[in-house]
Amino acid sequence: MTGKSFIIDCDAGVDDALALILLIAAHKQKQIQIKAITCVNGNTTVDNVVTNVFRTLDVCKASDIPVFQGAHAPLLCTQNAKHAADDQYHGSDGFGDVYTTKTDTSKLQAEHAVCAMHRIVMEDPGETTVVCLGPLTNVALAIKMYPQFVNNIKEFYIMGGNTTAQGNITPQAEFNFYMDPESVHIVFNSNKRPLWLLPWETCLKSCISHEWRKDIFGKINKPCVHFMNDIENGCNKTRKKHFPNYIACDAILAGILLNPEIARNVVSYHADIELSGNRTRGQVVLDHLLSNEPNVFLIQDIDSEMFKVALVSS
Repeated sequence: MTGKSFIIDCDAGVDDALALILLIAAHKQKQIQIKAITCVNGNTTVDNVVTNVFRTLDVCKASDIPVFQGAHAPLLCTQNAKHAADDQYHGSDGFGDVYTTKTDTSKLQAEHAVCAMHRIVMEDPGETTVVCLGPLTNVALAIKMYPQFVNNIKEFYIMGGNTTAQGNITPQAEFNFYMDPESVHIVFNSNKRPLWLLPWETCLKSCISHEWRKDIFGKINKPCVHFMNDIENGCNKTRKKHFPNYIACDAILAGILLNPEIARNVVSYHADIELSGNRTRGQVVLDHLLSNEPNVFLIQDIDSEMFKVALVSS
């Protein structure tokens, strides 16, 4: 365990929900402390993200965790960002459009997520890890608004980007980074703290079968599992893209937070992101010549069996 205090910044699609379930379980067992969940536009609108976070907290009976609403759009609202927003891989509401009932969001904090991030970090400098499960808009804004913010974070854990130009929203780019590549550029080039990056290609190395997800994990008689079954089934009904194995990107990152041994083959690289290419905007660019000082710890492989244990034990 590299640190016990966390801010979780998310865009509350389906795999964000599973990540939250894992981390909330550890929070309730006092293994970690979730100081805040901050919401950012990404898989769905930030208003939907807030609703989805509160729905997840309600299922997990974790009303003590404060929730903050953040950026409602990328730093630059380009045609690319509109294309990403229109993808709706997690349904129009981020949760597979399976719910018709409203969720109580009255405990949403009045403070903006970016301000809350800075305040929480500065209350205990050097002790708070920021976990990024969506576009990095909130984090980039915090860096630009508060120069001392980034130097007082313990570590970053980020799910996003790619390493071999394999994408999922375009042929060359991963969704989180494509949605707001300017924010990624700000984070990569401003940060001096340890930054652990879980890219898309590593998530594709998951060896968890859909059968295991359905017949083992999916049969656990717990409200949070029923909840995940419902929202994943809702998404699967309309998805055009399906993968041979069960891919839960954000949840894999949560598993690594709780058990670092899930991360395998971790190497240091200098990473940046392409901002201008007509076909490559949002693609991560690694310095293979090693001419720049490394700025990320790149997670290149995962232990799927250990991750399965993390899922079941949570």
